[in-house]
Amino acid sequence: MKKLFCFILATGLLLLLGSCKLGRFAYYNFANITDHEIFPYRTAKKGDYIFTYAVAENGKAPKKIKVEGKETTFNAYLEKNRTVAFLIIQNDTIQYEKYFDDYSEDAVVASFSMAKSVTSILIGCAIDDGYIKSVDEPVTNYIPELKENGLQSVTIEHLLQMTSGIKFSESYTNPFGDAATFYYGRNLTKAAEP
Repeated sequence: MKKLFCFILATGLLLLLGSCKLGRFAYYNFANITDHEIFPYRTAKKGDYIFTYAVAENGKAPKKIKVEGKETTFNAYLEKNRTVAFLIIQNDTIQYEKYFDDYSEDAVVASFSMAKSVTSILIGCAIDDGYIKSVDEPVTNYIPELKENGLQSVTIEHLLQMTSGIKFSESYTNPFGDAATFYYGRNLTKAAEP
């Protein structure tokens, strides 16, 4: 009877906590590259034009590198840091492409901070195409509703360099912290309000 009670209590707590940020933090624990499996998503459909990168015959990845004064192979360095995919593109040509741990070019993984680099590239493209004048422009030129929150002096460059001055703690071990709120919370709009 005691085991049944404990099971019912544990199940009830999991169901209760599963509907809130704290419960999801406890259940899923820390961010992981397979987290795309736990979040809702929308599939982006490919367009009519598909660009294909050329592949260099002799890639440009270094064979050996020095890390903290010690020489190692580039692949050993990537493996040590639990890299699952590494790609170097230069002038529309793939110079180096390597996958680890049974991952391949078809594998889906969470992009995490890589998204910041892609966003920077897209901002550069938007400037080249004339949609954005400069990274020195206030972000409120493009998202005017941020004026209500006192962000008139924050520029696109501030956001790209993560120097906007917005209060945010990137602690991944605090279930009550900003990272947990933005990662496991259900109302990002409310969480983003000052």
